[in-house]
Amino acid sequence: MINLPNDTAAIARTFAPILHFHPDEGKWCCFPSDAEEIYSRFHDNWQEFKMDLTPSELDPDAPCYYEVAQHDGWTQIRYWFWYRYNRFPGGRFGMGYHLGDWEHVEVRVYPQLEDGVVIWLLSNHLSARLGARPSYMTLPGFLPEPVTEEDNHVHTWVALGSHAHYPSPTSRPFTVARFWRDQIADGGPVWHTADSLKPLSETNFFHFTGRWGDKKAPRSPTNGYNNPWRNAPNVLPVRYNSQVSD
Repeated sequence: MINLPNDTAAIARTFAPILHFHPDEGKWCCFPSDAEEIYSRFHDNWQEFKMDLTPSELDPDAPCYYEVAQHDGWTQIRYWFWYRYNRFPGGRFGMGYHLGDWEHVEVRVYPQLEDGVVIWLLSNHLSARLGARPSYMTLPGFLPEPVTEEDNHVHTWVALGSHAHYPSPTSRPFTVARFWRDQIADGGPVWHTADSLKPLSETNFFHFTGRWGDKKAPRSPTNGYNNPWRNAPNVLPVRYNSQVSD
């Protein structure tokens, strides 16, 4: 049984993820930063927003933006992280290079299901990686992966430069044409997002739904593309059946 706090801020703190960065992130690209500061400077003219590989060191107080939604019998929390640039390792001819990078971790909590169920959806390029508690649960169409968690806080490993999320430093990486792939590793800076949470609804960009830069830049978290069902539809968890999935 899962006993959720009554207020959304406490719910967000309870499940805030812990991010592990690649040891070379600061040398290759950038760490999360303040999206409100960038929006304030450039929202009137995004053409002035240029390639920016800063900050090169993790700021533990960088904002982690969150939103909490109550559905029929379950709770959804999404945590958003802003990076000033996306630089995919080994990309050729600018592949995987673009201004701005919004990434997120989604948590779905089902307190009314037997023993309580938690689903973690870790954004990974145009899809997501899924982990669950109990580990035999999943959402239809997803292969569940083992996760590391402590007191409801899931650990997620952030790929070098692309900032895609993985449930383990040994996870199978996203690969393009068998040559270019995400690089994930242990031993880098660790960010406890629970220490720097801010409601998405209280930001200066909450009502902005455009792109954060040029036409290759990501859409705002409140854009329709990033609707609540971007990672998975509104369906109940099911027991994983490897015979059916295979």
